[in-house]
Amino acid sequence: MKYYIVTLLALTLVSCGNQQSDSKQEEHKEEPKLVEQDSSNKTENYFSEESLEYDQEKTKAIKKEILIKAKDDKLNLQDIIVDKSFFKESDFYIIDYRYPNLNEANNKQYATFNDYVQKKYLNIEATENDLLDDKEMLCDSINGAIQKDKRYIDYKVYQSKNDLLSVLIYKENYYAGMKNSTYSFDCINYDLEKGEFIEFDDFFKPNSQSVVFNKINEIITAEIEKGNLYYNCWEISQGDFEVYQNNFVIKDDAILYYFDDCVICPSYTGTYYVSIPIKELLPIIKAYNNEPVVS
Repeated sequence: MKYYIVTLLALTLVSCGNQQSDSKQEEHKEEPKLVEQDSSNKTENYFSEESLEYDQEKTKAIKKEILIKAKDDKLNLQDIIVDKSFFKESDFYIIDYRYPNLNEANNKQYATFNDYVQKKYLNIEATENDLLDDKEMLCDSINGAIQKDKRYIDYKVYQSKNDLLSVLIYKENYYAGMKNSTYSFDCINYDLEKGEFIEFDDFFKPNSQSVVFNKINEIITAEIEKGNLYYNCWEISQGDFEVYQNNFVIKDDAILYYFDDCVICPSYTGTYYVSIPIKELLPIIKAYNNEPVVS
């Protein structure tokens, strides 16, 4: 699944660049905060960039913390999941990976999963070229001290049924000169019994794309209207959904769709995922062996 990584990155870059002019983003854009200042017995309103920057740094930290501290099923899957790591540091960059393999002693078919991870994430030469050539993938300020480029990878793993494994691989990119890092995501759904990958059309009934697309936007719009963390966010476009339609993990009670920075929200607000209660999608979910367990 998701073998078209070049296309995905290109479309993500276009999305980042176009969001500033997107009418939906402008429609929900938060009004600048005004601060009263008393100068010579005269009250003056002015825009506080310092206050806005502080708020953005605060919400960015919350967004990152929610991602990293999210509970998963790793501890319950120690007989299946083999934790792997890779580290390399040069004069120009740091590569620090933590990634999953499956224990082939349990099932020789798990080699298909391990081969996929090896080819996609352990091509270090391609990663090095990516770090050197991909500095244009910026969506926020690029002010800040010059540091080494950095690429971090970590993962979460979920098991919704005995035979269905969902892996979220999250990638943190920091490019020298950027003020903040950016996040991107890959999701792998795998049938442990059959040794096969599961994509959108394997899990959902035919012609279900519009249902899931509309449900995602319905949830995003509701969150924007609540005025919580979703200020300055916007609905996902049809084109972006087509790129990210396989980017979901399956839990017992929800399906979580993950999106890179700047696809539905700038990096300083919102969350990285949209959670859809699985009860709301049951009519379009295939009977994949047994029905998903709904808690």
